[in-house]
Amino acid sequence: MKKSHIVSLLLSISGTSMIVIALIIIGLTDKNSFISYTGDQILTTSMKYTSASTIKEVNMETSPNASLDIAPAVQGDLITKMTVKEIGMQLNKHLGTDLLMNKGELIASYAISLQVDPFIVAAIMLHETGCGSRCSGLVRACNNVAGQKGSPACGGSYKGYASIDDGIKGAIDNLYRNYYAKGYNTVEKIGPKYAESNTWVSKINSYVAKLKS
Repeated sequence: MKKSHIVSLLLSISGTSMIVIALIIIGLTDKNSFISYTGDQILTTSMKYTSASTIKEVNMETSPNASLDIAPAVQGDLITKMTVKEIGMQLNKHLGTDLLMNKGELIASYAISLQVDPFIVAAIMLHETGCGSRCSGLVRACNNVAGQKGSPACGGSYKGYASIDDGIKGAIDNLYRNYYAKGYNTVEKIGPKYAESNTWVSKINSYVAKLKS
């Protein structure tokens, strides 16, 4: 093969390679396929917020039949001004020194992942368990932190959980499925369905105010 033919062949191969590389680069940088994370952006499966102090945006994938919207209940409230970690620290100030001690961040992160108000969740737990001082026997025996009934049974008709963390998540799951997903997203709406006591709503609201103080 002549020298000129070899040079032409090499140039042809080189040109083809450059075109392929250019196409790959263009594909990677296309705005529809490239995801960029800045240094102060945190992305979780349940929410996205920027900076270390403010929840920017919440993106949830919900059932088509779900009616979830906690914004009217919390708009302008602490939940819109604090990170999950900060809400957890705020809750920890009032969760006592017993079995709910330092569970604030778990409550906050799991509740917000389901668009449930973490202050309402924690208030119900404190009211139902007495864990602000010493947790009740139901909590100690069954890890039930919200007075739920059901199976697997523990302590009669009350539901049992394998751990305190499971009990916390179970309580939040219950609020999500049976209340928030059906439009019961405030203490006043939850109360008549959750408890028979006429004073339940006022007591929970008192706990909410204390948790936010």
